[in-house]
Amino acid sequence: ISIHKRSIEPNQRIDCFPDAGSQFAGYSKEACLARSCLYDEWTPPNTAQCYLSPNYGYILKQDPQQTENGIRLRLRRNRAVGSMYPDAIENVILDIEYYTNDILRFRLYDEDNERYEVPIPLASSPGRASSTQYEFN
Repeated sequence: ISIHKRSIEPNQRIDCFPDAGSQFAGYSKEACLARSCLYDEWTPPNTAQCYLSPNYGYILKQDPQQTENGIRLRLRRNRAVGSMYPDAIENVILDIEYYTNDILRFRLYDEDNERYEVPIPLASSPGRASSTQYEFN
């Protein structure tokens, strides 16, 4: 889709072609649109010309679930917007763990297919953090 009006404020855009400056990227209007992104012909300097649709991404499938030390969100891909990836993951789980009062740990993974995860040794949370220095909304 090529647009001429500013449907998203320039400072709110998520760059869909961050590699555009590379000589190997093959950046063009056509390459941008092939990624299912929006393209703005009249972009101010230092603003993403090729950017994600505001409804690109995932939608909450059900109410958040409380876990022992946090929260679990089940998400599904918004199919109303094309994906820039050929094999987009349809259903994902986001686990948020209130690890300590200063650390929020999250894990985003495919709900339907097991995938390799880099083994990062991290001790289990000692229990739900009681006086967090952060807020998760």
